Amino acid sequence: MRQPLLLLRLSLAVLLSANVLAQEQVQIQFQTDPVLVPTGSEIVFTVLTVSQIFSMKWQFQVTVTVGQWTSGTPAVNPGTQFEGRVTITANQLRIGGAQLRDAGDYTVEVTPDATTGLATNSRSIQLRVFDTVAGVSMVVPSVAVEGRNLSLMCRWTAGTDITVQWGKGGATVTNDSRITVSGGSLVINPATRGDAGDYSCTVSNLVSAQTATQRITVYYGPDTPVLTKETPKECVGGGDVLVGQEVRLTCMSDSLPPALFSWQRDGQTVASGQPDSGVLSVQTFSTDESGRYVCTARNRITGGTSVQGTDLAIVDTCLNVGEVVGIVIGCLLLLLIIALLIVLIVFLIRRRRAQRQSDATLLVQKTNPNPRPIPADPQTNGARDLGQGPHPPLYHVNTHTRHPDRLYTAPHESRGNPQTLPLNGLHYSDTHQHNGRTHTNGLLHNASQNANSYPHNGIDNRAFTHTDAQNANTLPEYSAAKS
Repeated sequence: MRQPLLLLRLSLAVLLSANVLAQEQVQIQFQTDPVLVPTGSEIVFTVLTVSQIFSMKWQFQVTVTVGQWTSGTPAVNPGTQFEGRVTITANQLRIGGAQLRDAGDYTVEVTPDATTGLATNSRSIQLRVFDTVAGVSMVVPSVAVEGRNLSLMCRWTAGTDITVQWGKGGATVTNDSRITVSGGSLVINPATRGDAGDYSCTVSNLVSAQTATQRITVYYGPDTPVLTKETPKECVGGGDVLVGQEVRLTCMSDSLPPALFSWQRDGQTVASGQPDSGVLSVQTFSTDESGRYVCTARNRITGGTSVQGTDLAIVDTCLNVGEVVGIVIGCLLLLLIIALLIVLIVFLIRRRRAQRQSDATLLVQKTNPNPRPIPADPQTNGARDLGQGPHPPLYHVNTHTRHPDRLYTAPHESRGNPQTLPLNGLHYSDTHQHNGRTHTNGLLHNASQNANSYPHNGIDNRAFTHTDAQNANTLPEYSAAKS
């Protein structure tokens, strides 16, 4: 009898288990997951599930039962770390005065009413409890110098699960070849003048944050000075300033704090009107004040120094570019004027020569306006008939006629043919009667020969030319009178 009964019970248990397994589990969600709270605040777990709840049971770290809510009645388990701080409602668990030890995993088991047809289900949630960040500050060196190590420290008095973030001018500072960020420290090695600015360190956790800010000044310099000379004018061809004038030397160096300057000439200290100033005014009195002037820049904080020098030449004569250009232009203009005068003189000389040649040509044309060619003498003995054309006047042997400035006839004792002698382009004619005949020399022929032999006296002399023309015109009348 007992065996069949046992078999029946087992069959019923299997059927009931199969029925339960066949049911759908109730859905469970948390309003916030995980739950993050600072110490001392209230911890709140809110469950999102069906409204028809039969019971809700809470456990901490699986083994510790915090309490439960059944059919509208809450029950808190005594003897736990949560005693006196726990409140349970239909869908919430509240724990007041959160402590760091309260952090961990919490599990809720929800059993719905049978009317829902849903099965029991459970779900876990994490609680994280943090100490609030407080007392954040930054420690910086009193003097930061370019080229040296710059170390910044960030500190805080409270806070758990801390994260530190560094920033400069609103931008995050990260590790690179010069910068090392490690927790609450920031190291820059070597520092540069560009590292100056506003630095911040922010200390935070998931529930709180605080920031500290400090301005960092990086002292640097002095850099190599830039030395300039200011003179009344720039001398061309050497020299800086004319003796008797003032020259101003200015020395500038990039430095923080501003550099202090001192001056030397050829190794000897030169007093400046303004001590530690980068300006040196030199009133020159002699060329002996020429030399090498050196300015030394010094930084009183960094202790660094830097020098720069220049040669100053004081001269007796100083011409600037404008004056040199003026002299050159003046010389060029003088040479141009001389060249123009030479060209003008040559032109006038040539023109005068041309004028003289033109006057001579016009004079010849006016002297003999109607030149007549002289025909050749056809008679072999040089005699020419008086009726063949104009001839110079003929005279008897014993008759001498002289025309002033015209002709002169000289008598000849010979009985031969009369001869005609040239004299300054004039012709002498002799007429001889022998045995009742008259022999007349060929005057025209001889005149032509004489004219060819003495071209200068026969052409250029205006008196002779005029006389020949008159003789030629009066020859026929003279011949007619003889006949």
